[in-house]
Order: sequence, then structure tokens, then C-alpha cells
Amino acid sequence: MASYMILTPPGARADDDRARFVADGFSWGAFLFPALWLFAKRLWVFGIAVAVLQFLLISLSTIAGGVLAALLLHLALALLVALEGPVLIVRRLITCDWTLRAIVPARDLETAEEIYFANVPSVDRATVARPAVDWPRQEPASTGPGLGLFESYGER
Repeated sequence: MASYMILTPPGARADDDRARFVADGFSWGAFLFPALWLFAKRLWVFGIAVAVLQFLLISLSTIAGGVLAALLLHLALALLVALEGPVLIVRRLITCDWTLRAIVPARDLETAEEIYFANVPSVDRATVARPAVDWPRQEPASTGPGLGLFESYGER
């Protein structure tokens, strides 16, 4: 089962139709063609870095005894891009002021969309669910640690 990271555009509500679902998992396209996959996802700096590393690994394979080392390093680079590529996409979107709304574990994209949009409050439900009285926040009764070894700092 994969996890889907849900992001919304800058200034958009949580139930916006333009929400982007990014699967956090292994990407075969990124494994087979790491630099091209990064370029296709508009991750220019990482794509250039991976392309340069791939060219260096090709030149390493021309040296006597460097074929095995180049092959293993290329495999490691491809695995790194395939496993961490989706996280790079999310980081790029967050730097462009997208909002990470939720992380949903689901079997496929359709199930993730159903789970997310069923649990996200719409504008109509948010106005109904808003309390009529704004109660002041109360300080916790005890300042020492509760159960366990660590202080809860007012959390539940």
C-alpha cells in the first residue's frame, strides 16, 4: 500500500479540485531514466546533477577495472532517485507555496481521492461546525509530567 501526499495550490481551500496527489513510493521511470525523469518533473538542478554523475560514471567504466564500480554506483544513484524522487517533487511544490494538506495511505489514486475528499471539510460544513462561543483556552492543571517519561506540554 502506498502513501499519497496531498498538496493544494497557493491560497486554495482544502477541498479544491486542483489538489495534487503525489504517490510516495518507488518510481520505475525514475529508476530506468533518472536524469530524464527529473527533467520531466521540472527538477532542473537535481536533473543536471544526476546527468553529470551519470556521465562521470560512464567515463569511469572506460577505465580498466572500473566497470563494476561504475555499474554499482549507477545502480545506487538510480535507486536513490527512484525512492526519493516523489519527495523532491513535494519539496519543490512546497517551496512554490503549495500547502501539504494530508498524507493518505491507499491502494491506488482513486481510493486516495475518495478518502481525502470524504474527510476534508468543505466550506458549507466548516461554517456549520464552527462553535457559536469562542471558549478561552485553559492552562493544564499540572505542569509536571503525566504518564510516561516525557512531558506532554499540554498535548493530548
